[in-house]
Amino acid sequence: MDLVITQELARAESQQDAASLKKAYELIKSANLGKSEFDPSESFSPDLFVLCAEQALKMGQPEVSEDCIQMYFKVKAPITQFLGRAHLCRAQMCAPKSAENLEEFENCVTQYMKAINFAKGEPRYYFLVYNASILYWQMVRPFLEPGYRHHLIPSLSQIVNVLSQTEEEDKEWHAELMLELLECYLQAGRKEEAARFCSTAAPFIKSHVPQKYRQMFSVMVRHELMDELQLKEEKKNSISLSVTFYINMLKAKAEQNDLPGDVSVILRKAYRHLSRYNHQRFPSIREEKMLLLFELARFSLTLKCMEISSDCLSDLKKMESKVSGFMTLLPGVGRLLTVHLDKRQRREKQFTRPWPPGLRSVVGTLPSFLLCFAQWCLQFYTCPFLFTFIVHHSCF
Repeated sequence: MDLVITQELARAESQQDAASLKKAYELIKSANLGKSEFDPSESFSPDLFVLCAEQALKMGQPEVSEDCIQMYFKVKAPITQFLGRAHLCRAQMCAPKSAENLEEFENCVTQYMKAINFAKGEPRYYFLVYNASILYWQMVRPFLEPGYRHHLIPSLSQIVNVLSQTEEEDKEWHAELMLELLECYLQAGRKEEAARFCSTAAPFIKSHVPQKYRQMFSVMVRHELMDELQLKEEKKNSISLSVTFYINMLKAKAEQNDLPGDVSVILRKAYRHLSRYNHQRFPSIREEKMLLLFELARFSLTLKCMEISSDCLSDLKKMESKVSGFMTLLPGVGRLLTVHLDKRQRREKQFTRPWPPGLRSVVGTLPSFLLCFAQWCLQFYTCPFLFTFIVHHSCF
């Protein structure tokens, strides 16, 4: 009997066949009620409740999924990975539709934490911790709007801690959640907790995901989460960190209405640092240099330092036109979005590990990159010289 149900579920998954799912579900219900047409002495695995529930969720049939999960928890099933997977199913079924549904959010989080707490004690179930973190992050998207992130701190901090305990192999995903948790602390005004968190998150990211450390460093500088002398020491031997330091130090001063009188001197110093960034000798740094040039150009324009902005754009134009690995859309064109390419395939275990949310394959070109910049400039500034410069030096 188990074999027949498994075959129907496999057919439902491979062919998205609703009839096969329905047949499997009916067989499971019959077996659960003891009214199966098969030999009653045949074994029936409770795991099939969960497998059917998972497939029903994928095919948009939450009622079937809910019934299967209820049947699973009513039987005395052995303690296996399917207990954690059942909690994950329940969590997905009670996911809040908006950030206003705080009661649904708490119920949903409870199910995710049940799955995580079950799995963290057994290394062979660690994959469930990873899966829970992926599904959790998909669920909390409505809460990423300003004013709602503080609701995530209790649960997200636990998930980040458990990923550390289980030594999650996907360090980049772990780092992403660390950065998001840091943003939650900052938006909630919990600066002291953010600073304490940085003391462990920053070394982790620097050691395991160095490509994300500049992002971490920029947040620490802008929000003064680390001693200034320590920050200056950090940037000593790094051009990218030096430029990041100057830009974000000035951003922090600007937010406090305390800009120094030598702003253009500091920006010019940052630009000179970038000029020494030899992307021809080291092609791997080309993308980072382009991003830094773009960031410096935009910030210089904000501070009305047109000459520096113009120099940055000129350097961008001289570099190769293909932008591999990221594409940035500016606020005047849409929301700020960075998407990464060439992400490695997630390895499969007994439960498929989904891709982290928000990652898409996009290839942009420098002309469109500059066009976005020009559109953003024109929305906020009247700058005929800069517009003429961009049009003259672009090929769109």
